[in-house]
Amino acid sequence: MELDEFKVYWQKIQEQENQQQKHTPETLEQLIMKTTTTLSEIQRKNIFWNTAAKAVCPALIAVLIIELGITYFLPEALTGHNFLQSTPWVIVMVIFALVTMWVSNKNEQIFNIDISKNLKETLTKAITDFKRFQIISNAIYLFLFPAYYCAMIKLFVVQFYKLTTPAIVWICVALTILSFIGNLWYYMAKFHKRFKSLEANLKELGE
Repeated sequence: MELDEFKVYWQKIQEQENQQQKHTPETLEQLIMKTTTTLSEIQRKNIFWNTAAKAVCPALIAVLIIELGITYFLPEALTGHNFLQSTPWVIVMVIFALVTMWVSNKNEQIFNIDISKNLKETLTKAITDFKRFQIISNAIYLFLFPAYYCAMIKLFVVQFYKLTTPAIVWICVALTILSFIGNLWYYMAKFHKRFKSLEANLKELGE
């Protein structure tokens, strides 16, 4: 073997050894600790919103049922709308509450992962599932937000403030846009950097 060939060969051997030694037990433990810390931060926020949804949404459903009962037993002159008019809007708002509880619970479950298993595979699945579910939930809320706001206006506003149909439509559109902007701002402020950190950890684990 020529001297130059030997140098190239030896350099390749050293590079392979360095690559194999990149994740020592100490560095691997640090990487796992950093990953679990990030997951804990994400999960704390998911638990908070899931707990809030479990508290607020059942209360909303109870209020809606009471409202529907009032419209059933009391005359329209007192309530501002009759039972048949109220029922569809109550159903819409109940569906919104149930979907919100489902979404918040699903977000919590996605990152309720077992870190004792293969961390790379578990983390990859969690990130993929989260991104997929965000697309699904946003698509649902794209239709559910305007329906919810319209129902809320019909049930609790129009008996006090007379609004035209175009005005209601524009209000619902504006509130829907604001809701998505608020969701995006919250995601960027609370989750974006942490997901970038998880993806960086995942990339490092794959090396």
